[in-house]
Amino acid sequence: MTKDQPETLGDVTVLRVGVAWKTSGGGRKGIGGIIKRAVGTDLDLACIALGGGEAKRLCWFDNLDAFDNGALVSGGDNRTGKATGDDESIVAQLNAIPAQIDTLVFVVSAFKKGVSFANVEGITLNVYDDDSGQLIGSDMPTISSSGNACAVAKATRTGTSWQIEALNEMATAGSKNELLALGQRHSR
Repeated sequence: MTKDQPETLGDVTVLRVGVAWKTSGGGRKGIGGIIKRAVGTDLDLACIALGGGEAKRLCWFDNLDAFDNGALVSGGDNRTGKATGDDESIVAQLNAIPAQIDTLVFVVSAFKKGVSFANVEGITLNVYDDDSGQLIGSDMPTISSSGNACAVAKATRTGTSWQIEALNEMATAGSKNELLALGQRHSR
C-alpha cells in the first residue's frame, strides 16, 4: 500500500485497519520526559464513512459500532500507546457496509491540548485481511508536522469491489467537524 497507488483488495471481505505508536517523552529530558513516557500519548483512530461526498457515519472511540450491525466497528480507545501490536483498530465487514457508502477514510488524530504528531514516536498504520490475518500493507504517516490529524488511508468501492490507498495528508483538527471535513476531502 503506497500513496497514490490504489491496491485492489480482491477476495478480502473483512478489512482491519490498525494504528500503533510508541510512548514518547515529547522531546523532554530528565524527569519531565520520564513522566511523559509513563503517562503515554492518546491518539485516536477513526473511520469516516462517506456516500456521495457526504459524511454519513463516524466510527471511533465515541461510536464503536457505526451502523449498529457490526459492519464498521472500533476496537476501543487506547489512551497511552502502551499496547503490544496495534494500539487501536477498526474492522470493516466490507460486504455488510450499506450500499450508499462508497468511501471509508481512516484518520488518526490527537485532540488533547498541546499534542501534535511531532510529540509522538513510531506511528504506523497497518492494513490486514482480517479473515486470514495477513498484513496487506503498512504506512508511516509524516510526523514532522505540527498537525494533530492525518488522513492515513481510504477504501473506495466500485460495484462490489474495494480498493485501498495510502493518503498521508496532515491537517489540524480541533473538533469533530474539522475531522469530518478532512475525511470529506477524500471522497470519491
